[in-house]
Amino acid sequence: MSSLPPLSPEQLVKPRQFELRMGLIFFTLFVPLGIHLPYFPLWLQANGFDAEQIAIILAAPMFLRVVTTPLLTALADRASDRAHVYVALTAASLALSAGYFLTPSYAMVLAVSLALTVAWTPHSPIADSLALSGVRRFGSNYANMRKWGSISYLCANLAGGFILSATGAQAVPVIIFVAFGAALVVALIAPRLGRPR
Repeated sequence: MSSLPPLSPEQLVKPRQFELRMGLIFFTLFVPLGIHLPYFPLWLQANGFDAEQIAIILAAPMFLRVVTTPLLTALADRASDRAHVYVALTAASLALSAGYFLTPSYAMVLAVSLALTVAWTPHSPIADSLALSGVRRFGSNYANMRKWGSISYLCANLAGGFILSATGAQAVPVIIFVAFGAALVVALIAPRLGRPR
């Protein structure tokens, strides 16, 4: 088994408040998912989509991401820094999620959902990769960083229910868009760790 190449002097320096910054990354990463997973089907139903259309809109992105996610995460590993790819994909997710503000025809919603899954699905593995690099290089505690994703997912589930009970399902795209906006702001402070070994 070949040994890993040595770290550069810059990579040996732990970024300031690494665990806090990664905790914030995980927190904002899971808020859109905590809204999309339980409440997006309600929005589809409220806009008159039938059961077959809803099933295709929800299932088709799952098949697509099996192909696209490994390609984009491999691209992140070859980039000068994975954080740059994370920022770009978060910005793309924000822009693509605005497509749900358009008149919700079946073709449009399906196209937006397919495009969004390409940009969105790699967020978690790239964040995991950054966190695990911190574990290996600096002895950071992965669980203490990652737990904020689970907390935010549950909070988004609960808060989303209260918001939608007051506003109705048409608020779902707005909440998702705002959540991606928050994720992008936090992505800008993602720790820069250089190219992985």
